[in-house]
Amino acid sequence: MKSVFLITAVLCLGSAAALSQAIDKSKPNGRACLAIVNIANGDEEALRPASTAGGNQKIVAHLDATAGCEVLVSPFLKSGELVPGWLPQYVDLSPGKEALLPRAPVSWNWVNDNGPLEIFVLFFAPGSKEGREIHELVSAMQKARGARIIKFQASRLRELIGKANYDKEAALRAPKANAEVAGVMRMVVGFEWRDSARVVNFSTEKPGALIFPFADAH
Repeated sequence: MKSVFLITAVLCLGSAAALSQAIDKSKPNGRACLAIVNIANGDEEALRPASTAGGNQKIVAHLDATAGCEVLVSPFLKSGELVPGWLPQYVDLSPGKEALLPRAPVSWNWVNDNGPLEIFVLFFAPGSKEGREIHELVSAMQKARGARIIKFQASRLRELIGKANYDKEAALRAPKANAEVAGVMRMVVGFEWRDSARVVNFSTEKPGALIFPFADAH
C-alpha cells in the first residue's frame, strides 16, 4: 500500500512539473540562449554549469520572440553581485527578429573566475510598469562612473528583478525551444543557438523569465 501511495505521489509531482514547464505556443513567447564565444577563433558553445572562465572567452546572449517585447539580460553572480566589469542590457525586440547581446561598447569578457554565474533574461510586454522602471535603471547604469555607484545600482536592479511578477519555477525549469519553424529550411554553419535555447511565455500581466545556465544545457 505504501508503494502505491509513493508511486502516486511521484506521478503527481512529475505531472505538476510538466505543467509548470508547458509553453502555450498560441501566446507570446520568447527564447534565449547564453553562449561562450572563443574570441580567437570564433567557436561558440552553450553556457553550462560546468563551463569555466578562460583566456579569449566572452559571453553572449541570443534572443528572439514571437511578439514585440522588451528584454532585460542581467549578468549576476550567484553571490548576488553583478559580474565585475559587465553591464546589463535592455533592448526592444521586434517579432521574429533575432538580437545578439551585449551591444557595443559593452562586452562580457569571461577571463576571470569570479564565481558561479546567474544570468537573468526577462521578457516584458511593451510599456509595462516593471519594464519601464528597470529600463530607466539600466540606462542610468550605462552612464554611471565609479564602482560604488554601479554596485548600488546593481543591488537595486537585483531587487527589482526579485520583485518582478514572473514564474520562478519556469525561470529555472523552462523547456528547450523547438528550433524548427514549419515551412522554413535553414542551412546552418557553426553554432546553432536555437538548438540550445530555452523558451518562456510572457504577457502584459506577467513577464517571462529565464535564469542561465541551465543544468542540462548542451
